[in-house]
Amino acid sequence: MNEDVIIVGGGFSGLAAAVRLVEAGRKPLVLERRQTLGGRAFSLIHEETGDTVDNGQHVLMQCCHSVSKFLETIGSGPVHFEDRFSIPFIDEKGQRHCLEYPRWLPPSIGFFFAFLKFGPTSMADAFGLSRVTAKFGKVPRGISVATWLDQSKQSDAIRDSFWAPLCISVMNAPPETAPADELVSVISEAFSISGGTFMGWPTVGLSNLYPKQARAFIVNGGGQVRGGISVREVDYRDNRIVISLRDNSTLESDSVILAVPPPRVRDMVLALCPDLAVQLETYSASPILGINLWFDRPLLDQPFVGFLGYKVEWAFNKPALFGSTDRASKGHITLVVSASTDLLSMSEEELVQLGLHDLRKAGLIGQHEAPIHTLVIHEKQATYLRPFTSDAIPTTTAIPGLFLAGDWTDTGLPPTIEGAVRSGNHAADLVMQQLKTEKPRD
Repeated sequence: MNEDVIIVGGGFSGLAAAVRLVEAGRKPLVLERRQTLGGRAFSLIHEETGDTVDNGQHVLMQCCHSVSKFLETIGSGPVHFEDRFSIPFIDEKGQRHCLEYPRWLPPSIGFFFAFLKFGPTSMADAFGLSRVTAKFGKVPRGISVATWLDQSKQSDAIRDSFWAPLCISVMNAPPETAPADELVSVISEAFSISGGTFMGWPTVGLSNLYPKQARAFIVNGGGQVRGGISVREVDYRDNRIVISLRDNSTLESDSVILAVPPPRVRDMVLALCPDLAVQLETYSASPILGINLWFDRPLLDQPFVGFLGYKVEWAFNKPALFGSTDRASKGHITLVVSASTDLLSMSEEELVQLGLHDLRKAGLIGQHEAPIHTLVIHEKQATYLRPFTSDAIPTTTAIPGLFLAGDWTDTGLPPTIEGAVRSGNHAADLVMQQLKTEKPRD
């Protein structure tokens, strides 16, 4: 069966591409392996409490324009942004600090001002930031964040209290393996506009944020969304791309976007694009751990707090994030550990105890206080990391009409929701360029 444009994958990148194409008057067909949309960003309902629980806590910055535009287009807008840059922390002694600056200051000056007042760092550390901001836009590919920080002569104090937590949270990788150019691109964009560094978050679970709305937009625009469809292989015959499905049926199109993780793309194109398949093998999965705990009282008086010197990196106050927009019990918190590879062998009970240990050390719960309910979600393939010595894989391929999309492609950004949406938009734009230049078929 011949299709207008086929998109394989119903996550942020695939849906963004489909929405972009519908806006341009095309009628894409989205194929998703699962019965539900959302890819690696979804939510579920906790049976005991009825609370909405995300498979991974996501935060945004106000500079994430592509995500905001995508949500606006599909008619979804439950995202809250703070009106200033303010991040609370608890250090390993239980002392509280806040990294913040007045909203009226330009980001670059405000950032310096914030570190002058930040307890874990000194004035010398703050002045050392000038060696970093001077290098924005000049970071070469092929070096790690750790090497970049060495070259920028950043102190141990500011590394431990800011750069390392930022890198792990944004890149889902430690500074030793994270590509420096991608981290710097995020910071540069955040600094480029007023309010770009302000933090934000969805006020509903991820499954209530975009999959249903995107599906409706695509279908109402004449496109199709099919769930439970698994692609086995992609081939190229008679100048058309042929997709073989697991049920042995086939689909054909002049334009196909593969918006799935690297291992699935590799399996699909192994015979067709062996060089691409080899590149895809170099990408490694990086996990994110979420420890959901329910107490009989609220633990935090803020939406979130960062942990310095702990195994846990962040604690999110779910009722404060959701407000009355989605379901969250008063004592529900989510503890997050990014790049959690070294914790993959631990049992759920051990991970819960790890979280409770850090909460006690931080002074947030008593020595014998225990949660009412627990739920551990360890997303083993939360993101995919390219070797920092290698170039990112582009959207185009050696096959005419075959494009790639995903937060792991060459967006210039780390593997984030913003990167995923941008990749989908870019792939859709390339499809439109291709269709405009092609001669009509007889």
